[in-house]
Amino acid sequence: MDKISINIIDESGKKHILNIDVHPDMNLMEVLRSYDFMEGACGGMCLCATCHCYIVSDDKNILIKNEEEDDMLDQLFSLKENSRLACQIPLSKELDNLTIQIASAD
Repeated sequence: MDKISINIIDESGKKHILNIDVHPDMNLMEVLRSYDFMEGACGGMCLCATCHCYIVSDDKNILIKNEEEDDMLDQLFSLKENSRLACQIPLSKELDNLTIQIASAD
């Protein structure tokens, strides 16, 4: 099983590094929720935006969203160009060294 590192900037600005196993049937929200970085209230159904984060890494591919995610993000006051819902980012080895910032609750 592949291991990757994810760099997290929490809501207070503190930096964390998570070294995790890549489980292809999991998404980033499930990992972040297991470390208490976010709520993920809808369980990853793209319905609540409690897994809103900002992609700090300079990887244009990870910024690509589907229409459902884009519609949910459009409802947020804290929306930025680099906003994503962590529930819509599948775990993969391509995420190695990804840096994200947890968005504060709207």
